[in-house]
Amino acid sequence: MEEFVEVIGVEHLKTVLSGLSPEEIVKPAYDNWQAGIKTGHTVLNLETGNVYGLGVDFNQLHLATEIYIELFTIESHEQPVREEDFFSKNEYEEFLEFSSDDPCEFIPDIITDFCEKKDIDEYERTIGILAYNFDKNERANYNMWESKILNKYYDAIHEDHNPFKFSESTL
Repeated sequence: MEEFVEVIGVEHLKTVLSGLSPEEIVKPAYDNWQAGIKTGHTVLNLETGNVYGLGVDFNQLHLATEIYIELFTIESHEQPVREEDFFSKNEYEEFLEFSSDDPCEFIPDIITDFCEKKDIDEYERTIGILAYNFDKNERANYNMWESKILNKYYDAIHEDHNPFKFSESTL
């Protein structure tokens, strides 16, 4: 017996997408990301239209009970923001000097230590940089980004009448 699930329509999806700021897209993924442990996703639930974060452990399967599409992802193995991008030019020079003062080559919390010393809000700055990069790289052409999300929508609901996909015969 086939199970039917009611999902939001395309217009509702477009309304949700247009109402999201870059910060609202990157923050849930970052909040659910753990370096080397969890991949952080910002997902849009297609049944409710809610946007939320989802952390997926290495080798863990995604939720099969919900129909959703990913809006933004930070892989567990990636560093979301490079040191060079995190600091201003002067701060980066100070950071390099600060980090060279310690004899240990690898200190995972050295950025945090430096931020505390310099009274920098590490979390807010990281979210700001991620949002800026997302807006610049992903949503620079909003129509292309929206089309990419709509393709994911049609794939998730298994619709055959996706107007954004072209087959060999239509080209």
